[in-house]
Amino acid sequence: MKKVVLSAFAFAMFTAVSANAQTAPSTQTPAATGTTQTGTQGAAQTGAGATQSTTTTTTTTATEETKTAVTVEELPAGVKTTLASATLKPWTATEAFLVKGADGKEYYAINLKKDNETGSVKLDKEGKPVK
Repeated sequence: MKKVVLSAFAFAMFTAVSANAQTAPSTQTPAATGTTQTGTQGAAQTGAGATQSTTTTTTTTATEETKTAVTVEELPAGVKTTLASATLKPWTATEAFLVKGADGKEYYAINLKKDNETGSVKLDKEGKPVK
């Protein structure tokens, strides 16, 4: 009887561990826009165009990038034009960051949301995709 109970318990634990190990989000990158879409579900948002007004700075020492939060309204005109284009119009910008690389190049990393999908796009100040 002990062997049956232990076998059932071991099988249940193995199944739970296997199921959790397979829940990695999928990533797709459309070539035209440089948008990354991930399959996350249930992300909460307070309002369609909610923006964050606090400024946070994150520095990564390995690549010497500085990431500063900016509001969507503070984005340059070229970036706003690209976000309003037919390709990105269905998406809503939720967060934006000004990223300064170690090589001195700057770009805007913008998090996007459409229904249950989330994505991000990296654009320079003219609104052109950055790799």
